[in-house]
Amino acid sequence: MRSPKASNEHAFHDITVRHLLNHTSGLDSQWWVDLGRGDCARRMAARAIAATPLLARPGELFSYSGPAFVIAGYLTDLLSRACWEEQVRTTVAGHLGSHSVAARPEDVLLGPSATGYVSPGSGGQNAVAAARWYAPLALSPGGGLVGTTADLARLMRAVRTRLRIDSLETDMAGPATVPTVGWRYAGWGLGMAKYQTKADYACWGHDGTTSGQAYAVRFAQGRPETVVVATNAAWSASHLGRLAETILDGLLGNRRDGRAADRADPLSGYGAWRLPADAEVTGTYLRLNSTVRVRSVARAELEVEEISSPQDEENWFGGSRPYRGAPTADRLRHIEGHSYESKTKQFHFLAHPNDPARIYIHNGMRANVKIQRPWT
Repeated sequence: MRSPKASNEHAFHDITVRHLLNHTSGLDSQWWVDLGRGDCARRMAARAIAATPLLARPGELFSYSGPAFVIAGYLTDLLSRACWEEQVRTTVAGHLGSHSVAARPEDVLLGPSATGYVSPGSGGQNAVAAARWYAPLALSPGGGLVGTTADLARLMRAVRTRLRIDSLETDMAGPATVPTVGWRYAGWGLGMAKYQTKADYACWGHDGTTSGQAYAVRFAQGRPETVVVATNAAWSASHLGRLAETILDGLLGNRRDGRAADRADPLSGYGAWRLPADAEVTGTYLRLNSTVRVRSVARAELEVEEISSPQDEENWFGGSRPYRGAPTADRLRHIEGHSYESKTKQFHFLAHPNDPARIYIHNGMRANVKIQRPWT
């Protein structure tokens, strides 16, 4: 049977390709299992992903999902009768002419490439190089694409033309764009996020982190400028998006004259999901690769402790686990409603409008669901 089947079959088969591309499919954030490189590996991965419980019904909630793109890649395999990696090389990037865009490790190694580094080292020690390729090949549609910065810029210009992003016929600020949670994004379109720069330009792009390497791409809506920033030092990944937007603002000119932008309502697209003022948000929240524990430590302050699965850390950091299974803790201050932030993190609490007992914690990118169980 070539089509994915699911234990949550009726909900899963309400998912559309648009849900997969704008991260509203309800599929969990990450699913890391190495199923090898055989012809059936991605089919097996797609069927396993389809069998995982959904975070929410398709179309209800934005929550970034790599597995959604694995499913989309599997659909490409089926419809094109060719593997996704070959489609990327010959069709998606093929019209660029000569290019470095690739999805297989062996293709990357045929040309010049930069080693990724996962830690800057300390005490006089050298930086620590990544020990492995980013992800199992079966999961590569979820983020296994590489290329030079110049070729990524060329690819993004081609994608915006193919999707007619600047055309009113397929305006990505319309129905194709979904509301997001928090202040990280201004919305999410078909495979790309929408951002608002400090100079108040609407731009599109995406940030990505692989084992030891990271990139950010931005292009202004209605303008030809495209900015791509890349690094082979994973610890600097969190700065790349803002750097790309600063460069874009410099190219386009600052039209705010130093005035700060008004901060958007973090739940403007999810009014029906707001929690009552007296709702209890402390507790444990889960997704497949992450556990978040929330404690109240002071008036208008929460302590949020997050631990990632060892397998997930190995995939993100190339076999070197910087946290070694230890949780990372942060203290966040109350901003408004049930939204909290620190210098580096933001968390927002929501309740499902049809099931108020189902509470989520959302970091602006991914959602975890609060669990009720007698142990921690």
